[in-house]
Amino acid sequence: MIKKQGNFIESHIEKAVLLIGVLGALYIVYAFVLSSGERIPFNGQSFSPGQLDIYIAEQSDKLRSQLEREPVLKPAYIPQSEVFLAKMRSVLDNDLNVFWPVPSSVEITVDKKYRIPVVGEVNDDVSVERITAAAYIPKVPITPENVSSEDSYEPNDLDLVTVQGSFDLGPLIDSFQECFAGKGVPEGWRDKGLARPVFAGVQLQRQRLDENGEWSQWEDIPRLRIDPKRDIYKIIDDVNDLPMGGVMVQIAQLGDQQTQASMLQPDAYKIASAEEQWLPPVLHEKFLTVRREKEAQERREAATERETKTAEEKTTARSTREERGAGVSRNTTPVQPTGGRGAGGSRGAGGGAVTRGAGGSAVTRGAGGGAASARGTGGGRSTGAEPDRSGNSRNTLRSTSRTERDTRTETTMTEQKKIAKTTVTEATISEELRKMLLRGKDISSLHDTITFWAHDDTVEPGASYHYRIRIGVFNPVAGTGQVQAEDAASNSKVILWSAFSEVTDIVDIPKRLYFFPTNVQEAAKAVEVQVCKYVMGYWYSSQFIVKHGDVIGKTAKFEASEKNKTADVKEVKLPETIDYTTGVIVVDVVPMNDWFGDKVLQSRQYFDVLFSFDGTRVDRLPAKLMNWPDDVRLKYSELKSLEKKTKAPLRDWGSSGIETMQRNAPGSGDRRGPMDRGNTQDLMPNRGPTR
Repeated sequence: MIKKQGNFIESHIEKAVLLIGVLGALYIVYAFVLSSGERIPFNGQSFSPGQLDIYIAEQSDKLRSQLEREPVLKPAYIPQSEVFLAKMRSVLDNDLNVFWPVPSSVEITVDKKYRIPVVGEVNDDVSVERITAAAYIPKVPITPENVSSEDSYEPNDLDLVTVQGSFDLGPLIDSFQECFAGKGVPEGWRDKGLARPVFAGVQLQRQRLDENGEWSQWEDIPRLRIDPKRDIYKIIDDVNDLPMGGVMVQIAQLGDQQTQASMLQPDAYKIASAEEQWLPPVLHEKFLTVRREKEAQERREAATERETKTAEEKTTARSTREERGAGVSRNTTPVQPTGGRGAGGSRGAGGGAVTRGAGGSAVTRGAGGGAASARGTGGGRSTGAEPDRSGNSRNTLRSTSRTERDTRTETTMTEQKKIAKTTVTEATISEELRKMLLRGKDISSLHDTITFWAHDDTVEPGASYHYRIRIGVFNPVAGTGQVQAEDAASNSKVILWSAFSEVTDIVDIPKRLYFFPTNVQEAAKAVEVQVCKYVMGYWYSSQFIVKHGDVIGKTAKFEASEKNKTADVKEVKLPETIDYTTGVIVVDVVPMNDWFGDKVLQSRQYFDVLFSFDGTRVDRLPAKLMNWPDDVRLKYSELKSLEKKTKAPLRDWGSSGIETMQRNAPGSGDRRGPMDRGNTQDLMPNRGPTR
């Protein structure tokens, strides 16, 4: 058996070796010939000849598609120098005297219970003022980085309402002191850090008058678009809405002097109109009074100058006539015969004289040879004068004119002195504003009455509003549970509010677009309409002819009047085109026949123009000024008068800044510190821009 097994191996060993050799050969052929072949490195990869052709074809197609498509412009490089400088300025302008909460010097226990301070009420002297003018309006959202950049603003029309109030700080400070560090508080609970009131916000609300004569619900007014800290000043009333850190973080964030001043007295827009200026409402009323007085004084001076000039011209003309009359008298030669005449005339012995009878004028020559003209006994006026007398007459008239002029000048100076004593001036307004401003003052230590205000730049032209305002301080123990039982309801209140002020007077926002049907063309069945529009601080108008179904107004090219054509085009930038589109459609023109008059009725015939603003409601207005209601006539006359007003150039961006007027105020000196660089407006505008 062993022999047979060995023979089997010996008999099959050759086949096994052959099989192994064949398998090895097949592997070599597959691995080195069929599978890999020649590899070509290309573009960081390895390809076979066939794969390389396919890859190159694909890349060629991609390149061709990129060459055939439209070019894509890369974004332009934006210089970062302005951003860097703005960040540097924002760092330098920060108030380094930041108020941080004073840590409690006593052990914190849950047993401490405090009374909630009484905030009080806003004083009754709340006032409101509206300004309609050209101003610098933001083109982009305003942030601390671009708030002072001129490129972020552009001049445009603005309606701005400001509500001003006052508040007595003394009682508030005393109430905080009494509740958190007063004698009535246990000694271990007294905390000076809590006894310092910090203002949390000023809340302005308004109601709008609708077409039915009813007032809408009260709505909150946001801070101005130009306020870079409007998000920081966001009002949070409930402790559950506070961010991490609670109320003490809010107090630390808003407690520094500059932030408090900006909260209570926010900056207004930079006014671009040369004849308007923002001021707190009370001072703005005084400013308008001073401006009206100045304009009246200028008119009086101009009228006095015209009267003086007219009087001098009349005196000169009268003197000229007298000289001519005297010359005629001296050169008159007698034409009467030398012989005696009857009652009609006679010649005297002293060189001859020509006289007329009692009924007429006579020319007499005296013995001295001087000619004189006189009337007979019938009466009459002199037709001449002696040379010396006519000269004295001229001198007397001129002296009288000069005396009258001096008298008027003295009277004017006296009136000016009286006005200076009894009325305000630009200097006194500037001084009042300087005292009113809170910048640079430690508000929490003032036992005085402070002035605060808020703005509304969201009003709509043609609408009517009234406002109310209140002021609030932080509740330093909000959410801590350290409130006595009688004040438990205030534990969750972040802000302790004063009562709302009395409702202000109604503020009417003027419209910026009016139209007036001035005539009807019966043959053409068309209406002549005058459209008036307010653009960049001034009124403009244009005439349009519209028919049934037409929209009143369109964009028209502006043509300057002769008065404005003489202005310096480099200084006064007048609009090239004005959009007079009203959106109003002419529905029809209806002939009317009615009676008018109070005591005596008279018949009249005219046309009513029917028009619609929205396509559903139809209104009507008579054509021609004589048929308009009184209020329409008055408004038309007012707008036409305003249209004739000489256009003045806009103020430069850099010409506004309250620091200039503060430094120029009497006795003010330069009180501006490194943390007092607000952009509140100039006090008083120049008659033209500051260049």
